[in-house]
Amino acid sequence: MRQSTLVVPLLCLMSAPVLADWYEATGQAVIRGTERSDARAEALQDAVRKALLYAGASVRSVQQVTDGLLTQETLFLQTHGEVQNVQIISETEEDGYILVTVRADIFPDQKQCSNVRLKKTLMISPFQLTHPEQAVTGQLYEIGTSSTKVFMQKLQEFSHSSNGKLLPQIIRQPELSYQERQALQRQYGSPYLLKARLEDVSLGERIGTNWSFWSDAERERFYRLELELVDIQEQKQLFSQTYQTSAIWDFQDRTVISPNGQRFWRTDYGKSIERVLNAAAQDIEEVLRCESVQAQVVVVEPERLMLNLGSAQGLKLGDEFTLLYRRQHKDSTGKWQDQITISELKLKITELTNQTAWAESSNGAYLANVQVGDLASPTLNPK
Repeated sequence: MRQSTLVVPLLCLMSAPVLADWYEATGQAVIRGTERSDARAEALQDAVRKALLYAGASVRSVQQVTDGLLTQETLFLQTHGEVQNVQIISETEEDGYILVTVRADIFPDQKQCSNVRLKKTLMISPFQLTHPEQAVTGQLYEIGTSSTKVFMQKLQEFSHSSNGKLLPQIIRQPELSYQERQALQRQYGSPYLLKARLEDVSLGERIGTNWSFWSDAERERFYRLELELVDIQEQKQLFSQTYQTSAIWDFQDRTVISPNGQRFWRTDYGKSIERVLNAAAQDIEEVLRCESVQAQVVVVEPERLMLNLGSAQGLKLGDEFTLLYRRQHKDSTGKWQDQITISELKLKITELTNQTAWAESSNGAYLANVQVGDLASPTLNPK
């Protein structure tokens, strides 16, 4: 598996009436046969999308921008909106990939994302291999574990909206109980849960005859990934998507290729999977970017309380919150649910650690009714 270049901010243009930031990013795509132009388009789109995500912008115009670039004789394009112009700095080929590095002049449109600078904790359930018998050829039983690891690496590369936290075991049940949801939120401080299933890693029919002693006749191998992102507090599905790819698998049936090794990720099949996981991670980043952030009250003292967010999530001294009372009630089916009530209590962050923050009342309201487990919603300037 190749390591992608991280997106890094460059300089501010001081001559423009509104400051624009230049961002540099490197995108990559697998070269399949002679389809170099298609790979170049994919790598270019990947680079621009990474730059947009790093800047906190949306990705609505990515396809339009990259399509425009591909039709230009020059390597420069003037556009309107969030992406003002894009320059292609370099194109290289390496280990079966095409790499395109761009510089993009971006004006992020963040008006709709009031809490965009705060990171949400994303709980990630290890990817579940639904049909282990499909992994017999090649001994790919760890493909779920390795796919989870690569997905988290991709998310970490460009995510400014989330911190991925791997759960110790797969969550298999389609619906969590109230107690299970409460336990997860207490432990990880977030309602956002990602579940994933590998539904197909099977082999297709043999194609032709291969007389080489080290391989059998070529076969197509499939990879189908189903992702679901849910808000377990609201019991609401935020995102659901199926990703599919395939590649030629030309190894002998008895050949063992561990998904945890570089040999696997250098195969055409491994490269195709990496591309899918890259796209999935970018999709999750986009979905989470504008989702709300809520802190839980974990300690209550007479004149202050502790929240389970800190500087690691982007909090700063002086940030303000509104307290939300959380009380339990039974719904019409007899199941326990949360009832959230917005209070008049305003909080201001007075002390910070990496993972926690102390807050005091900023409007003179008393903390007497606050309980451990209540929530606090930030009211922040998006910048």
